Formats: sequence, C-alpha cells, structure tokens
Amino acid sequence: MVIMPNAKDTQLLDKLNRPIKDLRISLTDRCQFRCSYCLPAEHVDVMRQHSQPEKHLSFTQIIQTVKAFAALGVNKIRLTGGEPLLRKNLSTLIQDIKAIDGIEEVALTTNAGLLNPVLNEMIEAGLDRITVSIDAIEPTLFSQITGTKVNVSDILDSIDQCLASPLKQVKVNCVIQKGINDHQIIPMLDHFRGSGVIVRFIEFMDVGNINGWQPQQVFESKQILKLIADQWPFSPKSAIHIGEVADRFEFEDGMGEFGLISSISEPFCHDCNRARLSTDGQIYTCLFASQGHDIKSMINQPKELQQTISQIWQQREDQYSAQRRKTPKNNLPKIEMFVIGG
Repeated sequence: MVIMPNAKDTQLLDKLNRPIKDLRISLTDRCQFRCSYCLPAEHVDVMRQHSQPEKHLSFTQIIQTVKAFAALGVNKIRLTGGEPLLRKNLSTLIQDIKAIDGIEEVALTTNAGLLNPVLNEMIEAGLDRITVSIDAIEPTLFSQITGTKVNVSDILDSIDQCLASPLKQVKVNCVIQKGINDHQIIPMLDHFRGSGVIVRFIEFMDVGNINGWQPQQVFESKQILKLIADQWPFSPKSAIHIGEVADRFEFEDGMGEFGLISSISEPFCHDCNRARLSTDGQIYTCLFASQGHDIKSMINQPKELQQTISQIWQQREDQYSAQRRKTPKNNLPKIEMFVIGG
C-alpha cells in the first residue's frame, strides 16, 4: 500500500525511517571539465554515448517534478550536473523553483568556469547558496586534474565575486586523492581562512565505473585532520540539520570553519535524506545506485507522479557506503557521477 503523507504534518519515511528532505537535480550530463575522479578525458566517449540532450527534462518538467517532491516533504533543491551552467536561462528555473510552496532553499554546485556572467541574475532570481568544486589551488596541478585550459585564478576570482554578493553561503568542495592533491589541503585552507568560504574536503569515492577507484587512493579524513591540527587548532562544531553530509570544525582563532565528507571511512547512510533526479527523468535514491526509476512519462500527471515518488521512497533501503566494508564490493555497474552529480 502506498501512503500519501501530508508534508505539513506527516513525514514520508523510507524502510530505515529516513525522511525525504533534499532533491538534487542534474540539469545536464555534460561538462567542459575532465576531472580524473569523475569524467577522465580518456573516457569522454562514455559521456558522449550517454548524453542525449533532446531527452533532457525541460524546465517545465523539472518544475512539475519539484512540486511533487515538495508536497512529500522536500524543502531543499540543489542544481547539479554535469556542469549545470551549460544549461541556459537558469535564473528562470531558479525563480520558478523558489515560488513552489515548501521550497525553502535553492543551491547550486558548479565548477565556476562559466559563473561570472550569470551569477548576479541567478542571485536576483533567488539562488541562496553556491558550492564551487576546486581540487587544487596550484595552477599546474589544477590544470592537470581538470583537464582544461581554465586558469585556477579565474575560478578564485569567481569565488571572490560570490563572496561579494548577497549569497547566504559560499562553499568549496575539494576531492582529495592520495598522492595526487593531498599536499593541497593546507594551501587551500590557508587561502580561504578568514574569507567566509567553507572548505569541505571529500574522500575519493567509488562513484560510477570509469574513475578507476581503488581503496589505496583514499586519503582518509582522520589523516586530513592530523595535517590541519599540526597547522591550526580547531574544535568540532555541531551539525545544523539532521542529514548533513559533512562533519564541521571551526578554527579556534575565529578564522572560519571547514568540513570533512567521509563516505569511505565514516559513512553517513543512517540519516541520508537525499534523492536525485537525472537529466533524463530518472529518480536515484543513492549516489552509488546501479539503476534508477523512470518517472518522465508521468510528469504531466501530478497525482500519479506524487504517488510513484512516494512509493519509490518508502521502498528505499540503500546504504551502500555503510555496507562497503562489510560485504564484497558490489560488481553491478553504478551510475556515473556526471549523470547525477555528487
């Protein structure tokens, strides 16, 4: 039986009693960067074979889907990719999402390579928060990791523009790979300390199939903490919301905070409240899912769409990261990161 809760008085829960609060929407499965942990240049053909722009959800279809999720309890929307700024007229989409009853926040994750020309119009439309992915602050290494000719200085300038804007919060996400960019942890923090930017270091994860992930490539969060502790005193900081993915820490000298996302060494599946919508209309209930749920055909049937999403969530029992060390690695092919974002 499908239970249809009223989001105002009853929470929609999955089989592990986790509510649905956060929807991450992939606006495109294309990206102009070739980051080694997501879309390595040697595997770009995988993206080209998968991507079918003519089948991407329209903004109207996205709005209809968000309305259904909002009716079930979702209050936060994050726009991702691929690189979401490859979609045009995002300010229109942001404005329409913010007008939906129940949606309290719209955030964007971007590599910032295309950010400057459109930042102000997105903020005027209602964008609340922004996260910039940047995995090295040293110019040559940045170019090697991203596989582009974009200068890291341009990305840093875009972050400064964000800081000077009315945005509620600016974050930087940095995926750490052992022996690749672990020496960038201190320089990254040194650059952003005191600026208001929250830097979050992410353990290299086995998302998708093409990034060649191996356990020995993981630079664990406890190692990151040791490096930082040798440089600056800090203290743990309480989470603001249930389901936060990052452990938070604040510098004792008042120069801001940083976070650690430890999906490998300290999984947080127990309170994961995030669903993902791919650009072609598939719902994924886990970042490591091997298959999605196709809802595109019912987007124009609001009641059926809401019932289907409710049923999908109530049947959810994903906890891939928590089971990673307990059971042999799942050999089923997983959806690629460029399809559903991080």
